[in-house]
Amino acid sequence: MGLFFSPAFTSCNQCHQLQSVYSTKRESFSNYRYENIGVPANPKLNDMSEMGADWVDEGLLTTLLLADVADEDRVAQRGKFKVPTLRNAAITAPYMHNGVFKDLRTVVLFYNKYNSKNVQAQTNPETQLDWGPPLVGDNIATEKLSSLFLVDRQVDALMAFLYMLTDERYEHLLP
Repeated sequence: MGLFFSPAFTSCNQCHQLQSVYSTKRESFSNYRYENIGVPANPKLNDMSEMGADWVDEGLLTTLLLADVADEDRVAQRGKFKVPTLRNAAITAPYMHNGVFKDLRTVVLFYNKYNSKNVQAQTNPETQLDWGPPLVGDNIATEKLSSLFLVDRQVDALMAFLYMLTDERYEHLLP
């Protein structure tokens, strides 16, 4: 919990905290805004899609194409998706808007990649390959993604905190 809410260590709470005063009982763990965090493509999803292997989900931009919004404001929304709540996140795999990650730990490591040039940090543990290019790379919220590089013990601590956010009625689903 200390790592999650500490701006000295992580930037998690910049997007995953609604209230300025910390209270886990009332906190939704989402600011309900839209952000582009550079999620890579999910090749399996694209292979199954009727849209084709090269299709890119442009997130909020697609929705705004139907709205009366200035073109420059639309383009700034390209690749942005709503910040999800972290309540029950430990049991809601797959992760990200396109289901590209199977494991919650992979998600934490994906965020951690922004904070190190270390080769290991740049490798997706699920595929043993690099993370891949972002679907939309022109407006990634890098200032919100930057923090200290977390070592394994700190990643484990964040995982324990995320598991703690599981409702009692779903605890039997935890790995």
